[in-house]
Amino acid sequence: MNFLREIVSIPFGYIISFFYNISGNYILSLLLVTILVKLILLPFSVRQQKSMAKSQRLQPKIRRIREKYANNQQKMQEEMNALYQREGYSSMTGGCSNTIVMMIVMLGLSFVNYKTLSYVLRIPSDTVNTITALAREYGEAANLKAAELTDFRIELTAITHWNEFDHTGISQDVIAKIDEFIKNFSLFGVSLSETPSVKMGVTLLWLIPILTGVLSLTMGLYTYLRQRKTNPEMAKNPSMGCMTLMSPIMSVWFSFLFPASVGVYIIMSTFLSLIQMIILNHTHSPKKVLARLMVEETVQHRAREKVLKNVAQNEDEKNNRGVSND
Repeated sequence: MNFLREIVSIPFGYIISFFYNISGNYILSLLLVTILVKLILLPFSVRQQKSMAKSQRLQPKIRRIREKYANNQQKMQEEMNALYQREGYSSMTGGCSNTIVMMIVMLGLSFVNYKTLSYVLRIPSDTVNTITALAREYGEAANLKAAELTDFRIELTAITHWNEFDHTGISQDVIAKIDEFIKNFSLFGVSLSETPSVKMGVTLLWLIPILTGVLSLTMGLYTYLRQRKTNPEMAKNPSMGCMTLMSPIMSVWFSFLFPASVGVYIIMSTFLSLIQMIILNHTHSPKKVLARLMVEETVQHRAREKVLKNVAQNEDEKNNRGVSND
């Protein structure tokens, strides 16, 4: 598991560290990374829009196959696969692949938030070991939760309680560097190293789960309404309504499990995803995509006809020359 974390975290650590060194602000660094990720994943999102348009176009044919072979599941699957092959459609295109990439990004950035001393501030490992040893010693004396003293979380614990334990053995340059980072590692005066909790009562940290839930619900409702307009059959699926409600609940729950810095990233990512979806639904709406597909198919069809016509003419010329020679 640690090996997987290292693989996923290292590249994102370098990227956030780069933006932090330029901006000097951790939240701005997260925003810049989120925008960069969205730009990199834009081709996947466009492909997903095209895939949804193709799926909408195939719905009448799929419905006829299902009705015709309702009592023969094997034949139905064969006909469906044949249809997908003829139309060049794959349910994996832009769908699952996009989700997998997003999950990798989410995990990478989440892991970096737990290892800011190593990945963002690029503090040497021997100094990090000294800091975490002092933090663990303090945590054991202060009876902190065991989870806060694990190797995975200890760097974040050190930042959270930085001003509460002794800094013996740490150079003044490193202390100044961490002090400066902690000043920027906050939102409205609340440290992003802290985790929202129901037990602590209503605090400013609760804004993160609330905003996460509201944005997730807005995105889910927008997606559902678009489905009702462009693909009524899909919108009738009970799972659509279930996901519209479950996604915000899951987002709020996750926001209470992870540090506020992770929640801030989720808010930024969800907001940018919503904006991107609105823009793509305008520039790559199903009607526009299908119109382009029809034009492309017409051009390809005419090109194939021209090739076949040329082949037939060449064959006729060969046959005519053969007859003349005889």
